[in-house]
Amino acid sequence: MRKLLCGLALLAAAGMALAQTRGGSATVGVEQDIPGFDPLTVGVYDTGAIAAAALVFDTLTRIDDNGMVQPRLALSWSPSADFKTWTFKLRPGVTFHDGSPFNAAAVAANYRRMMDPDNRCACNAYLGGIRRVEAPEELTVVFQLRAPSVELPGLLSPPTVTNVIHSPKAMQELGKQYNRKPVGTGPFRLKSWISGDQLVFERNPNYWAAGRPYLDRVTVRPMRDPGARIAALRAGDVDIIWHDIADDIVKERKAGRFRVTTYEGSGVSGLVFNTKKPHLDDVRVRQALRYAVDLRQFSDSVTQGLYKPATDPYGPGSSVQCKDTGVIQPDVEKAKALLKDYGKPVTLKFMVTAEPRGRALGQVLQEFWRNVGITVTLDEVDQTTFVTKSLSRDFEIGGWRIIDLADPDPQMYANFKTGSPTNIANYSNAEVDKLLDAGRQTADRAERTKVYCRIAEILNKEMPWSWGSTNQYYNIAKPQLQGVHKQFSNLVDVSDAWWDKGAKK
Repeated sequence: MRKLLCGLALLAAAGMALAQTRGGSATVGVEQDIPGFDPLTVGVYDTGAIAAAALVFDTLTRIDDNGMVQPRLALSWSPSADFKTWTFKLRPGVTFHDGSPFNAAAVAANYRRMMDPDNRCACNAYLGGIRRVEAPEELTVVFQLRAPSVELPGLLSPPTVTNVIHSPKAMQELGKQYNRKPVGTGPFRLKSWISGDQLVFERNPNYWAAGRPYLDRVTVRPMRDPGARIAALRAGDVDIIWHDIADDIVKERKAGRFRVTTYEGSGVSGLVFNTKKPHLDDVRVRQALRYAVDLRQFSDSVTQGLYKPATDPYGPGSSVQCKDTGVIQPDVEKAKALLKDYGKPVTLKFMVTAEPRGRALGQVLQEFWRNVGITVTLDEVDQTTFVTKSLSRDFEIGGWRIIDLADPDPQMYANFKTGSPTNIANYSNAEVDKLLDAGRQTADRAERTKVYCRIAEILNKEMPWSWGSTNQYYNIAKPQLQGVHKQFSNLVDVSDAWWDKGAKK
C-alpha cells in the first residue's frame, strides 16, 4: 500500500506542476528501422521499436527514475512463500485503443499466444521461467513459474516484446496485419507509418492516467547513420536521439548545448564466438582472441575512455556482484603461445555493422588480432541483416548485448543454455546448464550470487563470449524537453515528456 500511495502522490504532484505546459510535439531519432510490433513476427524490440512500444503500450509495472518498481497496469502484487507464484491485482476501467477492455483475460491471452509452441515465437526463449499465466478473476492475474523469481515485478517493467500488453481483439481480427497496426492501452496511438522514414503517434484521449500524456504528438524517426542522427539534432529537425557515439557524447557534454543523459546498468556488450565454426570450436583460439585485446586501450582508442571494460556478464547495475571470476587479462605472449600450441593458421571473419562505428570497432580489433598472428576480415552488413545472421548463427565472430534487466536469469538462460534459440554462440556446457537451472530454483540472494559467479568463472575460461564494456546508455536532447524518463537499457521514453514554457517549437 505504501508503494501504491507513493506512486499516486508522484503522479499528482507531476500533474499539478505540468498543467500549464500541455501540448506540442516531439521527434525522437533512433538507431534502427522498426520491423513491427507483433511478438510472433519480430521476436525482439530494438532501440527503435522499444521507443515506439513505450508510447503505444503499457506494462504491468514500471521502474521509476529511482530504480523502484511502481504500479502501472497492475496496482499491487504479492508472491507465494517460495516465489514461484505471483498474484497481480489489475487497474480497473482501462481500455485498449480499440475500445475493448483490459483485464486479466487479456494479459493471460498475450502470454498464451507467445508461449504456444505452434506459434514458434522467438520471444519464447525469454519466457522459459513461466509455466502458465492464469486469470482466476477479471482483475486478478496469476503467474505460475517453473522456479522462484524474486525479481519478477521488476522483470515485467521494461516495454520489451514479452512485457507489453496487446489487444487480443485486435490481434485476432487483424491477423498478420497486426504487426503494423499495434493496439495497446498506452498514452499514444499509432496514426501513420512510412516505412524507413517515420512513425507518427497521436495523444490517446482516453488514457487511464488523467491528464496524461502532455504532448499531443510524438514522431519516431529511424536514422541508422549516427552522423545523420546527431546532425538532425543540431539542426533542430529532431528533439532527442538515442546515441552511442563517444566522440559526439563527449563533444556535446563539453559544449553544453544539449542535455546528455547517461545510465550505467546491468549486463554487457561483447564479442560472440560461434563455437561450432572451424578454429572457434577450439578453446585455445577463443582464449587467444581475448588475450590479444587490451580492452582499456581499445576503449581509449574507440570511445575516448567513455566505456568501461567488463569482467563478467553482469555489470555494475546488476543484483549479482562478483569479486573475481578469472577474467582473462591482455597478454600478447600468452595469445601467441596458445596459437602455437593450436598449430594451424587462423583466419576468421568478423561481422560488423556497415557504418562508421562498426568499421572503427572492427578495424581496431583487427589490428590487435593481427599482432598475434590471427587474420580477420570484416563482414560488413546492415543492422537488420546483422540481427538476422546472428540469430541464424550465420557468422564466425559477431557482437551481441546482454541487456539491462532487474535479474540476470532471463538473459543468462537465453544466451548460454544449451539449445536456446538465442544462444547464438552455439555454446553447450553441462555444468553451466545445471547452474542456470539452479539459479532459477532458489530465491536466496546470496546463494544465487554464488551460482551466477560460478557461471561467470566457467564462461571466462571457456570464452564463448569475450566481454567488452559494461552497459552504458545515452540520449542527447534539447534542454527544453522535460519529463524524459531515465534511460534504462536502450529505451528513450518520451511518454511523459513535456516542453518547458520557454521552448520555441
